[in-house]
Amino acid sequence: MPCIHVLPDLLVNKIAAGEVIERPASVIKELVENSLDAGARNIEIAIEHGGQKLIRVTDDGEGMDREDLALCIHPHATSKIQSDDDLTSIRTMGFRGEALASIASIAQMRIVSRRRGADEAYEIRAAGDRIEPLSAAAGPPGTTIEVRELFFNVPARQKFLRTAQTEMGHISEQIARVALVHPEVEFRVTHNGRVVHHLRSTNQMRARIADFFGRELAENLLSLSRTERGVTISGLVGLPAYSRSSQKWQYLFLNGRYIRDRFISHAVREAYRGLLDPNRFPVIFLALTIDPHAVDVNVHPTKIEVRWRDSNIIYSQVLSCLRDRFLNADLTASLKMGSAVTVSTNGEDTESETAAENRRQEIRQSIADFFKRATPVVGPGPVYDARQSFDGVSRTPPSGGLSQRSFSPTFTPDRSTGAFATEQTLSAYGMKAEEPPAGQTIQIHNTYLVAETGEGVVIIDQHALHERILFEQLSEQFSRGPLEAQRILIPETVDVSPDQITVIEEHDETLKRLGFELSPYGPGTLAIHAAPTLLKDERMNDFTRDMLDRLADQSNPASTEQIINDLLSMMACKAAVKAGDRLTDEEITALMAKRHLVERSSNCPHGRPTSLRLSLDDLEKQFKRV
Repeated sequence: MPCIHVLPDLLVNKIAAGEVIERPASVIKELVENSLDAGARNIEIAIEHGGQKLIRVTDDGEGMDREDLALCIHPHATSKIQSDDDLTSIRTMGFRGEALASIASIAQMRIVSRRRGADEAYEIRAAGDRIEPLSAAAGPPGTTIEVRELFFNVPARQKFLRTAQTEMGHISEQIARVALVHPEVEFRVTHNGRVVHHLRSTNQMRARIADFFGRELAENLLSLSRTERGVTISGLVGLPAYSRSSQKWQYLFLNGRYIRDRFISHAVREAYRGLLDPNRFPVIFLALTIDPHAVDVNVHPTKIEVRWRDSNIIYSQVLSCLRDRFLNADLTASLKMGSAVTVSTNGEDTESETAAENRRQEIRQSIADFFKRATPVVGPGPVYDARQSFDGVSRTPPSGGLSQRSFSPTFTPDRSTGAFATEQTLSAYGMKAEEPPAGQTIQIHNTYLVAETGEGVVIIDQHALHERILFEQLSEQFSRGPLEAQRILIPETVDVSPDQITVIEEHDETLKRLGFELSPYGPGTLAIHAAPTLLKDERMNDFTRDMLDRLADQSNPASTEQIINDLLSMMACKAAVKAGDRLTDEEITALMAKRHLVERSSNCPHGRPTSLRLSLDDLEKQFKRV
């Protein structure tokens, strides 16, 4: 009996579906691309239960006649490729002729189409290996494709689908990838009967960006346009001040199709070098147009990867285009002042321009008053009143209705004496109390602390050290229960991308334990009702946007521990004193004392060193004393 045999058509189509249909968003991609190739200018997308129950795409394109409709669901049937030569000059979105046949093999499909100028429409139905005969139908010019019960005959694939809201997030992202580069096409998207997006036709990509990601981002993008050496580059790129913590905000398009490409990504990274922190990513919406003969788009079934005939030209043109644009632009970051809201006598909310500076002065005075009241006890090095909150170092006042706390993982307050525990208590926790600096600590350049030790000199990065201290304390409190939170009188709002909305659902409990209370506030908008007390002086919309970026970019969502560590690190970094902050003597003393009472004080949560030691031997060698 022969071992080699020809596979049945249905199995062939299922294999093809496995390559191009990963989830409902993949179906949306294939159907919308067909609509664009048909010349549609209005596309309506109706979705039920995240696309698992229904996906309906209706367009006003050129439509199909009876003969075309009968052939369109057969494998490798296409109107876009006629010969081998056509593969080297592809100008359409789709061309493989596998999409409709693949979808029909794993779902229940119904197609109604009417060619422009024709008197009647026709309908065809298919499901698995069953195709029903064509029949006359009613319908306007264009095509409507319904896909129901996706993966109904492939349960192994169906069980890997996520919640309806999560799948809807992937669908919204897929629609963004198409709609951003085709602003002339009007899109209307509904989910379970509710309008999710209504994108009106426009001639500007900036308007589409505002629809998806908010007006603030759209208004802070630099436009660019250039044609050189056969490469046309257009689009919008973000100012350095509007960078993000994830690379997902980089949208690249080639001849009207969304792609990913390492050469372009590297060129973008190099163009921003020196303008951004190495851990930040610029926001870009970059569209390239080149001769189809100069690129192979037939590398991957989803057509998301390409192969260049000359990648060096692409790299150099993108790099030089961005650099030239930056040279002719004012990249100075605008100062973002957090609005201090107060209640006036007539009950209206007012904003004070000097509130931030007044607040800083109040904090300094509160810290100074506290240290005047501090009760010292006998012990190894400086000790302080147990009533002291670490807020004193993080520059939040120890008064004003906020509960006081002291929750370092390496020491406990002695309530009977009102002082921190001595060296014996530290030993009980397995910690070693390092000898505090022998001499006075001074601050230089408002960034580094220099202190004399018994062995020489130690130089400390004030931000990195404070970040580590806050991280350890936050971690300890989080292990015991939710972080202390404070409700926001007037909830702040932030514009978010579609897939960021789904992050809230997936990580709702973790976010609540961290002190965040977030909820949708209309399409593409999020309301912040409560936030950790530690961050009360931060711009919460900026922090929340970065936090959701980090959550959406997690490569392993099941790793809750890693997610928590990342978010606690972000919180500690935001709340810590910054390079350039002038510290009072009392603040320096408090910060140096905490240094000896936390684990891993030699490095910040991100791995950067907090201190450098310079021994007397090293000093004597440098001054030629030995």
